[in-house]
Amino acid sequence: MTRLLLLAVVLLAAGCASRPAHLLPEDDLTDDAWSLTDHTGAPFAFPADVAGRPALVTAIYTHCPDVCIMTMANQRRIRDALGADTARVAFVTLTFDPARDTPEVLAAHAALWRTGPGWRLATADTTTTGRLMRRLGIRSEVSARDTLDDGTPTYSIAHTDKLLLLDADGRVVETYGGSAAPPDMVVADTRALLP
Repeated sequence: MTRLLLLAVVLLAAGCASRPAHLLPEDDLTDDAWSLTDHTGAPFAFPADVAGRPALVTAIYTHCPDVCIMTMANQRRIRDALGADTARVAFVTLTFDPARDTPEVLAAHAALWRTGPGWRLATADTTTTGRLMRRLGIRSEVSARDTLDDGTPTYSIAHTDKLLLLDADGRVVETYGGSAAPPDMVVADTRALLP
């Protein structure tokens, strides 16, 4: 049994030999599949639909007054810093607030942030969203409820602030703070995964 384990480690290391040591796989997401809908209303199979290229994955909710705005702004900085390599990288922004973040709401958010091609904002039903967030280690819970002047109920969500880097095989290889990850570091790590 020990020899088999050692062989598995050697094979994994050989397959990742060309990348920096800190970008070794932490979690293989391809052992599961999530049926999502992107901001255009198109079906989005995650992570299968981003296979074949590195992916930068974040989670937000569009009604967020602070951290999610900083996360989106940081993703824009990373995208801009990638320059010509942007077309070789997938950007995925997931919502953990599917009740409010419909594809139409996400489309407006994508337009606001000028996300462009190769950046998909995605939602799903509550069960799928919860399962995916748990798998990615993203926690969220309603932290405050209120009522707007027009009588509409509203709420705020406390949540994890993460940016995940996936390799072309759908494996998580690095985790950063979503709103605070230094763009130069994320860009260097992402480029190290490009063929």
